[in-house]
Order: sequence, then structure tokens, then C-alpha cells
Amino acid sequence: MKQPTEIATYQMTIQAPIDHVFACLAEDEHITKWNDHLIENIYEDNDNALVEGKRFVSVQQFENKEIRVDSMLTHVNRPYACEVQAVTNQGVSTTSYVLEETEGGTSVTVRITLLPSSWFYRLYAKGFAWAIRLIYDEQFKQFRIYTEASQQAAPADEAE
Repeated sequence: MKQPTEIATYQMTIQAPIDHVFACLAEDEHITKWNDHLIENIYEDNDNALVEGKRFVSVQQFENKEIRVDSMLTHVNRPYACEVQAVTNQGVSTTSYVLEETEGGTSVTVRITLLPSSWFYRLYAKGFAWAIRLIYDEQFKQFRIYTEASQQAAPADEAE
């Protein structure tokens, strides 16, 4: 049985409650504010509810190229875990999110793997994992900044 190639693992603590962190990580209205590549997610049933088995097409842009990726939520345990699987000609990419409440906020672990569709993409993933990580590094830095800032802004908005 083929083993997935580890692309990246991120661990961070975010100064915000776990429910807010999960929402920022998993809900489209938040993701598009911190993820520069996501244009939109198009759901088969036009319902963006976060449930296991939910299928959607993720529309993303990298430089001037728009790509569409068939995706599925393979695990949801709100607000503690979520897993998304995406299928491309390169193979099956899986992104797993695990959240835990901590004294200082919320601990987040993100693990990204790829089960390459061929030996060529296996070599490509191993050889260029560093470049792929650079893209994700910036996105998760923006995720942390957005999540903490939006959590701080929420109470002020509710007071008005």
C-alpha cells in the first residue's frame, strides 16, 4: 500500500477561543479573508454546511492561473478537528486540522500530505516540498493574524 508523502506540519497557538479558531479555519466567509489563493468553494448541493462527506469544488488562483479542485470533507468534529481531501492529477492531498483548548487560547496542528498519483509526482513532491511549504507558510501566518484580529474586533462589533 502506498504511503502519503508528508508535505508540511504546522503547530501554533492562537490567542482566541476554540470555536472562533475553528470557524476561521473551516468556514468560507473567513477562509477567503486570510487565504489569498481561494476564490470560492462551490458545493454540489449549494449548502456549505460542514458535514462529513460534503463534496465541493475549490476554485483557487495561483499567479494568473485559476484551478478547480474536487474536494471532500472526510472528517468533521467541530470545534476539535476537520479533514479535507482534494483530488488532482498529481494525486490525493489531505489536510488535517486538530484544535485543542489551552490556557493561552487554542493550539492548532495542521498536517498536509500527498498520496501521489505516479512515481513522477512522488519525486516532484519530495523534491519540491520546500517550495510548497513556502506557499503554506505565508497562508498560515495570515490565518493566525486574521483569526486573532477578528476575535478582538468581534466584542466591539457586538457592543454597537
